[in-house]
Amino acid sequence: MSETNPLLNKRSPREEDIYEYEEYDEELSLSPGVKYTLYGLAGFLCVGILYVFTVFLPAYFIPEAVELDDIVKISDLGVELKPLVSTVMFNDVVDSDDFVDELDSDDFDDELDMLEADHITHYEDENAVGGSKNTVERLIMIGDIHGHYIELRHLLRKVKYNKKKDYLLVLGDFVSKGPDSQKVIEFLDKNNIDCILGNHEFYILQNYVKFHGLKFPDFIVGNSTESIPLDIHVSDAFNDDPEFLLAKKLQPEHIRYINKCSLIKKLGQVPVYSKKKSSGIFKHITTTKSSPGIAVHGGLRWDLSLEDQNPIEALEMRSLVGPYFNRSTDDPHEQFSVSWSKVWNKKQKRSSTSSVVYYGHDARRGLNLKPYSRGLDTGCDRGEQLSALVIWNEADATGGIDQIVYKEKVVQVMC
Repeated sequence: MSETNPLLNKRSPREEDIYEYEEYDEELSLSPGVKYTLYGLAGFLCVGILYVFTVFLPAYFIPEAVELDDIVKISDLGVELKPLVSTVMFNDVVDSDDFVDELDSDDFDDELDMLEADHITHYEDENAVGGSKNTVERLIMIGDIHGHYIELRHLLRKVKYNKKKDYLLVLGDFVSKGPDSQKVIEFLDKNNIDCILGNHEFYILQNYVKFHGLKFPDFIVGNSTESIPLDIHVSDAFNDDPEFLLAKKLQPEHIRYINKCSLIKKLGQVPVYSKKKSSGIFKHITTTKSSPGIAVHGGLRWDLSLEDQNPIEALEMRSLVGPYFNRSTDDPHEQFSVSWSKVWNKKQKRSSTSSVVYYGHDARRGLNLKPYSRGLDTGCDRGEQLSALVIWNEADATGGIDQIVYKEKVVQVMC
């Protein structure tokens, strides 16, 4: 070994690999400023992703929440029937199956305005109609629709519904269970169709306020209010309850329509008839006897005034429990229970101030026509029928005596 050829430090292969790695690491080392910039960008990206999933997407897919107004417990129909000289209301009513292929046509809404002029002759004596209410020719009430939009339109075609001359009232449970709840609400809202609050609409309102963190409205009667405690629990966004899932999807206009449905509605004078006359449900019922009519979804307690009726009972009752029949139940099989309408009719028959109740809710008992009650839930959601009850008045001068004749008819379509 010479001075001109110094001793070289020989590295082992392993040492050589470590040396190259250290040189590469030194080349990639970042300054503190660059590191802080990258940290900031990463944090901004995380915040953006969090915003998309917690704010933007929920706002995009979940409709805006709206505060609910107090629910009107008792309202007035606001119109009265105008007596007619003669009617051919149901001549040439075509079997409902003939219209199945036409129901989705866009011109159906225009047809609601049309009714042949020769079907109705107007009563010209304006003095025969008292009060200052608007007058209509027919009052039509429909039982539980349960989201069956096609069948609803089918039924309206069959009764020749005319939104300029008829007043239409749905008796609650027009949503839930069926396939087209939103379409039913939109149709009812668009055509200014009146509604009674049903138990399923009530459940939807409960789920809606729970999901959106809102206050549930009170029931209002005149200047007083009645609060109903919420006994419903919405645990998380994965709740599979049908009313919860529907409530999440409803637009503000859907909720506003449901919110305006009253619990009980006064109808004015309606027909009162005997069991003999009510046996043939597809024949015209004609009578000169009348009593005030009331519309409700579930039923009424015979021993309470309208103002004192419990909202939950009015929504859900099917029977009253003996021996005193002053406690309601929604279970028709409960021991000692009797249909509330049976008790109601017995009590009204003995009363000097009787009333006739029109209701839905009780599909098990089906079409249930009695002198002082008319049950119109005929199980459409179970594949049975959707029912409408049509009321109109005629002026009669038989024997030289002017009087009002009250008429009523049930019309049905298959579901």
